[in-house]
Amino acid sequence: MSAPERLVGLAGCPLFEGLEPDALAHLADVSTLRAVRRGETVIREGEQGDCLFVIVEGRVRTEKRTPAGDSWTVRFHDRGGVFGELSLLDRVLRSATVVAEADCTLLAIDRDRFHEFGDRHPGAGLLVTRRLAERLAARLRRANDDVVTLFTALVHEVERKL
Repeated sequence: MSAPERLVGLAGCPLFEGLEPDALAHLADVSTLRAVRRGETVIREGEQGDCLFVIVEGRVRTEKRTPAGDSWTVRFHDRGGVFGELSLLDRVLRSATVVAEADCTLLAIDRDRFHEFGDRHPGAGLLVTRRLAERLAARLRRANDDVVTLFTALVHEVERKL
């Protein structure tokens, strides 16, 4: 995939929407292509991560492991979707596993190159970082709501049994 094709792939991602052309071109230049076959694991929960992935073509599912070791599908991502974004912000191990649901074309942007992008294009870097923060805040709010729902259900079940 050529740099212009990578540019088109990134432009189709809401995370990078509206970036100045030179900033988007810089990201395209530093991104790397990854072709993934259906059923292949892209990232694995518990492994070290250092890049974000943009889905140019295909579909992936994000899974978490239960304490019993079972897989639980958290969400699906399609064309224009992003996953692995936490690794741009910290050096903590991957929080989930991502598996290709179909053959995929992905673009990877690693942490160091993303930071260089932010240094070279501070306005664009700030915009993308804010969008990442908004995505993560929305996920945190949903997780908080889920915890309250589960806790409430547990309390009702315990009260019912007493």
